[in-house]
Amino acid sequence: MTARRGEPDGDSLLRKVRLILDAFDTGAPVLGLSELARRTDLAKTSVHRVASEMVEVGLLNRQGRRYELGPLLFELGQRVPRTRDLRLIAARYLEDLAVTTRETVVLGFPGDRNVLFAEKYFSQRGGGVTFTQVEGRVPFHCGASGKALLAFGDPSIRDRVLGSTLRQRTRWTITDPAVLDAELEQIRRQGYAVDRQELVVGYGAVAAPVFSADIAVATLTVVGPIDRVPVARLAPVVTAAARALSRDFAGVNKS
Repeated sequence: MTARRGEPDGDSLLRKVRLILDAFDTGAPVLGLSELARRTDLAKTSVHRVASEMVEVGLLNRQGRRYELGPLLFELGQRVPRTRDLRLIAARYLEDLAVTTRETVVLGFPGDRNVLFAEKYFSQRGGGVTFTQVEGRVPFHCGASGKALLAFGDPSIRDRVLGSTLRQRTRWTITDPAVLDAELEQIRRQGYAVDRQELVVGYGAVAAPVFSADIAVATLTVVGPIDRVPVARLAPVVTAAARALSRDFAGVNKS
């Protein structure tokens, strides 16, 4: 029998665990068995068996016949030294940028397949509305944070993204790898990335990389309504904050 698309090895438990974990997002934090099977392209019997084991070890919680991510994942995430240390150091920079720009400020990290938004300081003017329209993780090619990480981050991630299908989120999303590659070159020259309604219609962003050993390990990003994102004014502020955060983070790594 031919293996299903989500089951390349048939008997690989870890692959199935990864597919199930990836099925959850902020738009679907609780999923039933049928939806998990559809999102993972795994057989229902396989999903049920693996999900039951994941509940037993704390990777998932069960609510009746539905599942959600378990607390063990949060606990494990807090143990990652680089992420934990950078989040602590970045707190004052996020707050300062939010006060200075009066817009929402976000700390983003490169995940395996998406940008992960770890910390958010909401706009004083937006009342917390702006960033609720963006998920906790988004594809690399869709916004300022992701493009900054592609331009300055791990080359293997950039190669993988440029070699994949770039799905459209809005009419302004870049879906041509050659166009994206050209923009990444421009981002490297200017030192920051800009999103002009590529992720959410009506919103824009400016992002700058945070470095460790010459590789971007995070981004500081200012997000706001498109008419409140003057790139010429915001770019110097965001890049200066990202450079300062990079220096502080380097000092912690040396100590």
